[in-house]
Amino acid sequence: MTWKSLIETKEPGIKYCKECDRGVHYCKDESDLEHALNQDWCVAMHVTDNEDEDITHELLGLIVPPYIKA
Repeated sequence: MTWKSLIETKEPGIKYCKECDRGVHYCKDESDLEHALNQDWCVAMHVTDNEDEDITHELLGLIVPPYIKA
């Protein structure tokens, strides 16, 4: 599944995923991603490869922050 394959909605930056029956919010940057994670939203985001800036990867779905020991 990709961002392009999701169903368009009337809301800019949000598409619908019929597999999980949820809206998927496109995150342009880390600030958008942090906000989406705090809302427990499914997200889509393109990230640049650390070793080759010409390569991008698409993250898509419900992202769970890593467990942090106190």
